[in-house]
Amino acid sequence: MNDWILKLTGKTVDAGSEIVGSQLEFHGNVEWGWVALLAFAFAVILWISYRWLPVELSGRRKAVLVVLRATFLVLLLGILLGPVLSLELSRKVRQTLLVLIDNSQSMSIADPRVTPDDVKRAAIARGHLDPAQGLEQSLEEGRRGEFTKLARTDILQSVLTNRQLNLLPTLSGKCDLVTYSFGSGGQVRELQRVYRMKEEDAKLTLEDFPWIDEIGAVHSATALGDSLIEILDRKRGQPLAGIWVISDGAHNTGVLPRTAGSELSKVDVPLFLYGVGITSPADIVVTDIDAPSVAFLEDELLVRVRVRSQGLGNRQGLEEQLILRLNDEKVAEESVDFGQDGEQQIQLRFRADIAGDFELKAEIAAREDETDANNNAATRHLRIVDDKIRVLFVDQSPRDEFRFLRQVLTRDRRMKADILLLEADPEILSEENSPYIKRFPENKNELFEYDVLIFGDVDPKRLSGTQMENINEFVSRFGGAFVMIAGRRFSPLAYLDNPTTDPIADLLPVEPDSDSGFGNDDDVVFSRPIKIQLTELGRDDPMLNLADADSDNDQLWDNLAPIYWVASVESKPGAEVLAVDPDQETGRGKLPVITRHQYGLGQVLYVGTDNFWRWRRNVGDRLYTRLWGQISQRMAQQQSIGTDKRTQISLNRENFMTGDRVRVFARLYQAGYEPLAEEEVGGVYTSATDGTQGRMMLKVAAGKPGLYLGEFYAPAAGQYQFHVESSPEARQDFTVREASLEMAETAMNANLMKDLATLTSGQFFREENLHELPKRIGADRAEVRSRMEVALGTSPLYFILIMFVVTIEWVVRKFSYLK
Repeated sequence: MNDWILKLTGKTVDAGSEIVGSQLEFHGNVEWGWVALLAFAFAVILWISYRWLPVELSGRRKAVLVVLRATFLVLLLGILLGPVLSLELSRKVRQTLLVLIDNSQSMSIADPRVTPDDVKRAAIARGHLDPAQGLEQSLEEGRRGEFTKLARTDILQSVLTNRQLNLLPTLSGKCDLVTYSFGSGGQVRELQRVYRMKEEDAKLTLEDFPWIDEIGAVHSATALGDSLIEILDRKRGQPLAGIWVISDGAHNTGVLPRTAGSELSKVDVPLFLYGVGITSPADIVVTDIDAPSVAFLEDELLVRVRVRSQGLGNRQGLEEQLILRLNDEKVAEESVDFGQDGEQQIQLRFRADIAGDFELKAEIAAREDETDANNNAATRHLRIVDDKIRVLFVDQSPRDEFRFLRQVLTRDRRMKADILLLEADPEILSEENSPYIKRFPENKNELFEYDVLIFGDVDPKRLSGTQMENINEFVSRFGGAFVMIAGRRFSPLAYLDNPTTDPIADLLPVEPDSDSGFGNDDDVVFSRPIKIQLTELGRDDPMLNLADADSDNDQLWDNLAPIYWVASVESKPGAEVLAVDPDQETGRGKLPVITRHQYGLGQVLYVGTDNFWRWRRNVGDRLYTRLWGQISQRMAQQQSIGTDKRTQISLNRENFMTGDRVRVFARLYQAGYEPLAEEEVGGVYTSATDGTQGRMMLKVAAGKPGLYLGEFYAPAAGQYQFHVESSPEARQDFTVREASLEMAETAMNANLMKDLATLTSGQFFREENLHELPKRIGADRAEVRSRMEVALGTSPLYFILIMFVVTIEWVVRKFSYLK
């Protein structure tokens, strides 16, 4: 009946569709009960009206007229109610298989295949071994060399054009194929669509897939998760047989692939993954160099180099030489044992004999069996200066800590120390070449000439409010370093919770201990030995490394002589606690002994004891001198040693990838260290290779006079120097490398692909079972349901029916002599 109605209303359905259900509905969702009630009411009124007609009619004719009039009124009611015939259609369609091909740079890796199974996999891909026999078959020994160094793109193209596998033609006979390439940022590009409209269409051959020859490896990163979500969004709602992903499993940007896998699992779209590459390629990667950016002439520099290896484990006695070069001149060398895979840190030392700007390079010669020979070196810029750190050391009285620290500061050739002893004998101030000064700097012009300000047990009453404000600005705006060494008389307790000393209290990374309050029981203080313990942050900080080898540092700290006093404070939220008294609790953990934090643009270090001089017992000055030398250098790093202090430049980091945002922070002062008043200044970055330059503008930070901010995109790879146009002698060095996340991990990530296959009820394939892929993908046609609505009340057939009923009634009434 539905077919008959469709023909009368002029509606058609698509070929192959069937009507599997129908329903008559009314506009506004009027219930059938109301329709029946109205029809009954009309019928009663009509019956009464014809019953009392003045003209005598036979019962049969009255019944005919009542039926005709009732039919006419029902049809009019239908126009008002808007009857709609809803038809549910069903159609069987071919499912679509989405093919997603990795187009990132890691696919260009030529894997060094050394294991028999990996060599056989390459031979299967190239068509030299039968795919159906897997890895059980043998390969002619003389042909082994043909398959030991093939790029992953070559393997991929060989698989797709392998006539024994015949994958694409076979799959196109079962499903519609839509092929994409993918890379970074979810950039999915459609390569081809293959639809078969009829079953009798001619089967495709490998020649019908010309895009295979165009497969490349161009993207600098892989966003596998983003790409899966992108094509799912494009095809959402369509019948999918699954997604066939051809990749090495690399993922280094964007949404996690497992997150995308969960989305696919929710809509029952299986992932079939073919892994290209090998799981354990031999590779040595020099990942990073940890060294100071500025060093002093004649210093012995400690350089830490991180080296990672894979595919070399269990090779007993495998060693390679790590060479450290300064401008291509070898300055240090260390043998590295690669008997176990993983990352290790190698320490090298060399003496800085020449001042100047240098390229520091750590490298290991590439092996023949390595996957990537371009990741065996790392570089960074090093400036060696023939200058001194300007230190101002202030203390109240000549206590033990003062006497020993004064000797360290005045004897260290890297430092130019001025000493202010507030309770000093006047005679020492008159000595020739005395390091002692008579007063604390009265103005910023004097104070800002220093790099590091060290406060001992200083009475805050000896400082004016202006001097305290200058100290605060020295750190917060000028980027200077402030160190406070606790004392029993004043520091830090006299500064905390005292409104008159807020500029100093705000600087400190500690505050009153909320649990115990100020003060200590003298009987406990002087009788309980305290063995200082480094925190995790302290162990990783070179400033507190007192041993020649990192592995010996913990033991060395354990063997240090005990101290007998620590000020009772607790660290402020966000401060870095580097060392603690492990036996004393505060409101925020262990009692802090060494604490540091960033304050504005500068660094503040708090040392909670004046007992470090006790470490000289049995070992002399060596450890004490090393500790304070490293503290002074570490705290002075933010200052531009050897340049005009009125122009200080820093970047958000030293090493960048091409296209990264380089953020510039410049602190610019006029004479007298008053902030520069300009709204913006020009900046220039210059290539150390060819001298090419780029320009940008820095704008003053809102509410922070003298601080200028700007950013630019990292240019082409190379070494660069940045300076502001008004002060070209003050410059900041940075390095730009090619942005290639792809070569950071060269192994095929089989575990990830297996997890994705399991999560989505799919399967992971390699060359030995890839011939099973067409069988695994279902060929059943998917049922697609759709809905069609036919508006009966507005169709031509409906109006013809009304006219027909009206005409018949008119004829009957005429023959009955009715008007």
